[in-house]
Amino acid sequence: MCYAIDMGKTMKTEKIETIKKRYHREWLLIAVDKIDEATTTPISGKLITHSPHRDEVYTKLMALKKRQDILVEYSEDKLPRGFAAAF
Repeated sequence: MCYAIDMGKTMKTEKIETIKKRYHREWLLIAVDKIDEATTTPISGKLITHSPHRDEVYTKLMALKKRQDILVEYSEDKLPRGFAAAF
């Protein structure tokens, strides 16, 4: 199940690491509002949705109408079995 956050309400900006710690073993969709310019690493943002299922987060991503900087992130340092990352 995907847990959408009501964007009509004022969402507070939080550090990415703080958001990741709150949602154990979940995929996160975050609207990024601060980036470290030297490393291009996202620093903080507002959580849009979270789910243990990656496909649900990507479905929400595709439904976004507002153009913005977005981060799809897994909350753990190690990806679930069967997943890989490419940069």
